[in-house]
Amino acid sequence: MTDRPSDEIDSAGNVANHPHSAPGIQTSCPICSGPVELFCTKRAQDHDWKINRCLSCGHGFVANRPSLSDLTFANEDISLVHELGSFTREAYEGRSDARDLADSMARLTKVRGRALDIGAGDGSFSYHLGRHGYQPTLLDLDPRAQQATSFIPGSQFRQVPFESLDDPGPFAAILMSQVLEHALDPMDWLQRSRDLLQPGGLLVIAVPNFGGVYRVLGTNDPFLIPPVHVNFFTPKSLRRAIETAGMRVTHMDSRSGVPVGGGIKAVVRRAWNAGSVLLNATTQGIVLRAFASSMTDQNGLVSKQACNQFT
Repeated sequence: MTDRPSDEIDSAGNVANHPHSAPGIQTSCPICSGPVELFCTKRAQDHDWKINRCLSCGHGFVANRPSLSDLTFANEDISLVHELGSFTREAYEGRSDARDLADSMARLTKVRGRALDIGAGDGSFSYHLGRHGYQPTLLDLDPRAQQATSFIPGSQFRQVPFESLDDPGPFAAILMSQVLEHALDPMDWLQRSRDLLQPGGLLVIAVPNFGGVYRVLGTNDPFLIPPVHVNFFTPKSLRRAIETAGMRVTHMDSRSGVPVGGGIKAVVRRAWNAGSVLLNATTQGIVLRAFASSMTDQNGLVSKQACNQFT
């Protein structure tokens, strides 16, 4: 990792000796504008990151927000050591989590067409979306992700941030799996998604659950990793964000399976996975999932048909 100067936070919450950080500190909830309290402080990259929690919707967020250059720096460090999955058909077929999510999407809507997979990674989710008749566009900053298009007919790859995407759409489905927690402005991402969805289209979000079973871990929650993660959604805050962006939440649930691995811990993890299935129909699991409809017709008006097809 590249050396960086150490940072200090003054009494007003401003960051000193850190030329890339946004000035000041966010003192209200970015989702509902409610009052907040300090949840914890985490040190990373020679910097103290303050995590606040909303007293109204429970949303957590890094209050002394990093700048885009900070966030890019952090994610580049991660990508240097992060191993993508194997780019083989056998590996894709073995990704039960990707299959499960794509199957859930297919059950919730009959609309098919182009799909946008934001933060596509190894392309596992796009691969399974392709099985259901979607033509995915894989969006990722890691150029290795382009390899996945060889296994997904009708797919294409774009190496640009979502904020810089110049594709006007429309898309029948937009997928954000484990990416919205990284967004500096999650409301902007949601509003962009609304504008890119075709009538009756489906937005699908999967994020670490700040309101689920991992709350018993307190500040030891493994997903509390600023500045890589800067947003920590609860079921209430995610629903509020989606609805504020002009979409309708049609379904929410959660998933809690963990990699089994080997050794003595494998026994415990298998037992956990067997029992955690009971959490799937709730919003209390480790990963929170939300499915939302665009609710608009060709004239941009709320469509009764779009609402009814999900009830």
